Amino acid sequence: MRLPALASFLFSGLAAAATLRKCAVAPEAAVRYVGRVDPSTKELSWPGSGVSFAFTGTSATIGIARVTGTNSVDLVVDGRPPIAISSFGSSISTPAGLSQGTHTVVLRKRSDPQYGSIFLGNVTTNGAFAPQAVPTRQIELIGDSITVGYGLDGVNPCSNNAAVENHPKTYGAVAASTLGADYNTVAWSGKGLIRNIALGRPDTSPIIPQLYSRYGANDPDGTYTFPSTWSPQAVVINLGTNDFNYIAWDASGNAYTARETLNIPAFVQGMVNFVHSIQEHYPDAHFFLVGSPMLNDGWPTTADAQKTNHNKALRQAVSQLGAKAHFVDWPAQGSDVGCDYHPNAATHAAGAKLLVQAIKSALNW
Repeated sequence: MRLPALASFLFSGLAAAATLRKCAVAPEAAVRYVGRVDPSTKELSWPGSGVSFAFTGTSATIGIARVTGTNSVDLVVDGRPPIAISSFGSSISTPAGLSQGTHTVVLRKRSDPQYGSIFLGNVTTNGAFAPQAVPTRQIELIGDSITVGYGLDGVNPCSNNAAVENHPKTYGAVAASTLGADYNTVAWSGKGLIRNIALGRPDTSPIIPQLYSRYGANDPDGTYTFPSTWSPQAVVINLGTNDFNYIAWDASGNAYTARETLNIPAFVQGMVNFVHSIQEHYPDAHFFLVGSPMLNDGWPTTADAQKTNHNKALRQAVSQLGAKAHFVDWPAQGSDVGCDYHPNAATHAAGAKLLVQAIKSALNW
């Protein structure tokens, strides 16, 4: 009387085993890490970091080995509108109902290193992995919360978090997409070129030139290996918003002067030194120094003229760096803003157009 049940159990087990056998694990050559990702750790820490692949079949799965903190990612299948994901289990799968055929998958991190990291596992498919087109144009993006996409999907007043950050909609990522270029991003909210945002207390945390030397955002300094597969023709730097800041707020929400105003000649020299250090690795690259849409000449005081002085500082750096350096004038944003007065999608789109024009002009793209 128990044989039918046993037969049913064996059939289910054989069917499951057959399914497992049909699930192909991607070889290293089939999966391309995008953004700055150490293949030995598969950690998505930097904004825009992720994975790209193509497969022939009806489904694919990206394994999640471990998650720290809070994160958000965009999953793009066949170039369709992105699927935003901010809750993670053991894997991320392509949407149900894909037709039999060849499909492309791109997963990129939307959120800031300060919130958390995602460690990837195996990539699998019920079909077979296929060759994928790899862009020959490469752009590197370096910056602070603006480049991260801090608060981009929010409407002020709102509190920033990993879910409302949206790096793929930032000026740099949108410009790269428009130009058909791949991109790497090194950006962290609150960071600066020679000093970080004013906190009202001593800050010994690393500045961007120090973080730039790391493979993963949380790795030790000096771990980035500058792989031969990455040699950007354009390097975009948007720094200075936090350097110029000298105002902090007390527990009651009152603004106060937390430190001295920025030493602008030191900022200019810091930018020149930083670009020179990158040029050692990418001697043929053009550098695009981008103005800040968050600075204006009315805050904190009209005497500070922060927008004007930041633009002047960038122009001075460009004049010292020579023909392969360019200034991109991104005007101050309007009253429609994201969380904590950060640029929203419309402001980023406007910035992307300016950057596209500058890169096209310099590189004949």
